[in-house]
Amino acid sequence: MTLPPLSPAHLNRRPQPRILQFGGGNFLRGFMDWKIDRLNEASGSDWGVVILRSLGSTDGSALNAQGGLYTVVSRGIGADGTAQSHSRLVGSVLAELSCATDWDRVVQLARNPMVEVILSNTTEAGIAYVAGQRIGDAPPVSFPAKLTRLLVERWRALGHLANMGWQVLPCELTENCGDKLRDLVLRHATEWAVGQDCLAWIAQQTVFYNTLVDRIVTGHPAPKALEELEQSLGYRDPCLTTAELFHLLVIESPPDKPAFKLRLAEHDTGTIEVPDAAPYRLRKVAILNGAHTALCPFALLCGVQTVGEAMAQPTLLSLLHRVLAEEIKPFVPLPQADLDAFADDVLRRFANPFIQHRWYDISLNGLAKYRDRLLGRVLAYQTRHAAPPPILSLSLAGWLVFYLGRFDGADALPPRDQAPVLALIAHLRGLSDTTAIVTAFLADVSLWGQSIATLDLVATVAADFDFLTQQPVSFAALLAITSNPYPARA
Repeated sequence: MTLPPLSPAHLNRRPQPRILQFGGGNFLRGFMDWKIDRLNEASGSDWGVVILRSLGSTDGSALNAQGGLYTVVSRGIGADGTAQSHSRLVGSVLAELSCATDWDRVVQLARNPMVEVILSNTTEAGIAYVAGQRIGDAPPVSFPAKLTRLLVERWRALGHLANMGWQVLPCELTENCGDKLRDLVLRHATEWAVGQDCLAWIAQQTVFYNTLVDRIVTGHPAPKALEELEQSLGYRDPCLTTAELFHLLVIESPPDKPAFKLRLAEHDTGTIEVPDAAPYRLRKVAILNGAHTALCPFALLCGVQTVGEAMAQPTLLSLLHRVLAEEIKPFVPLPQADLDAFADDVLRRFANPFIQHRWYDISLNGLAKYRDRLLGRVLAYQTRHAAPPPILSLSLAGWLVFYLGRFDGADALPPRDQAPVLALIAHLRGLSDTTAIVTAFLADVSLWGQSIATLDLVATVAADFDFLTQQPVSFAALLAITSNPYPARA
């Protein structure tokens, strides 16, 4: 049976163009636009999104042919422990424009008083300064310069009216992305000599929010899976995207800023507005990303390929529970109930059967990830307990074993990292004594930002390194050694 194409006839009403969105990739469509669609349904609001594609990106003909409609299929493990799948026809997107070919239309939208909010996801590289751009470029190259030009156009058309400034919500993973984007916009406006009145209007009337975004959007499914999904939906949708069940948007809204106009937090348990997003960023980095990084070398050394497989292995699951409860959560400054709920979500996300997340992919730049995600917890544990953390110390030794390639199957899993890190590893390979290897590893300031080669940590990691390299690693042995007392895993 031939399925009909998706079209606006599938919806009874459409919203108004009130949001300009830089970026139309799977993430924003499966996260922010999906949230906005749910907000419109729950509150009766009419927030409509016009997607702006940047230079060099693909055209939006497929999405435009469907009137901006597309499907998001959310799949994962529910709170009851069962696999769940939910589909939603998203109608918040109205159209997709190319900044390269539709710049005049984009500029006209900037002059529209109905447009109130700017969204973006241009990757971390998108919030960056690019020299040599001019206000007359059609369009400017970088995202911050494009936004600056549109703000200037809005001021020229509407600056004489009250409350015509935009609220800008960047969804890039860059820390303090709103603050950084604001600085870049003001830099471009100053360089372009837009005039003091315009500069003051941008500074005073445009509100930039810092954010934390968290959802795995797996994107367009493989052909066979797409066919099965379309059969269940009853229509064809080449723009269909898939995502996990979990979703979290943290909007940093301190007292000196107005509340965000999109009242997502009032209708969506996956959105919160807080005065300071830093504790929630630390929670994500330490618990979600930190758990990945802590468990990764154990899985690699034991030949476990995916995160889902690890969650089905009792020893690795036990180590994960322990490291979260004893060595990570106690050093994140949020209420215990909040941390426990988030950790439970993380465990369900790791067990998601619809996502095949390979440990070898997670190992990319693994030592920098350990530093950024776990080193703070290692140092805090040592300060509180006057001893290294058992599981995180073994994980650190496991990373060293992985990078040095001293495990069965290492030839097929070479470390992938920056040149300075690989140069350090090459130097360590020339050392024959375990203590010398570990000391040089932990004392490298360029790697860790400081020397962490304390006597206790060197002794523990050296003992763990010998343990991991002198015998094939077994699940039972991993569990046993992390339960042994100090010093040096007696």
